[in-house]
Amino acid sequence: MVKYHKDIVKEASHFYAKAKFEGHLEQVTNELQAILAGIQNTSTFRQMMHLEHVSYDKKLSVLESAFGHLSKETQEYLATFPSEDGSMNIVEALEAFLDIYNANKLEIVSAIPLTNEQMDRIATAFQNKTHKEFDSWVNTVDPSVIGGVQIKTKEYLLDGTIANKLKQFKEKISQTGLKKIGRASCRE
Repeated sequence: MVKYHKDIVKEASHFYAKAKFEGHLEQVTNELQAILAGIQNTSTFRQMMHLEHVSYDKKLSVLESAFGHLSKETQEYLATFPSEDGSMNIVEALEAFLDIYNANKLEIVSAIPLTNEQMDRIATAFQNKTHKEFDSWVNTVDPSVIGGVQIKTKEYLLDGTIANKLKQFKEKISQTGLKKIGRASCRE
């Protein structure tokens, strides 16, 4: 996790817990991800929010026009980040929240889309194994895994894919020193 000012982390943590408790976590997260993705150059935006010669009212105007379509909860969260010095830590607030979200998210990678029931079973088994509770899980489809699943979190990587098992098998074979023969050689 990137280091943010303790007040930003405190607000992000509070808002995360509130969104989770009220059942708005997915909606709020999607909104915050969209905002961050929409800020093409975060360093330029961040710089503008901290420039002294850009008035506080101008900064608020930019934010209101950009964030007016967001849910009430998200707007209230972002409204807490103007500083006493007139700077705004919006990018930091977005990143801090999304860091917390990603630390509590489980990604299940599979060759084909999984049903909600399959994802729930996999997530429950993984949570029991790690003794850690995750707030959300998503399924990412990647045909290169061939079969099985790969489970990723910020702290863990459990790779039970066929592609990984084939890779491990290939490494074991190469360590034995056996010579590789091609198909043509087998026919002779």
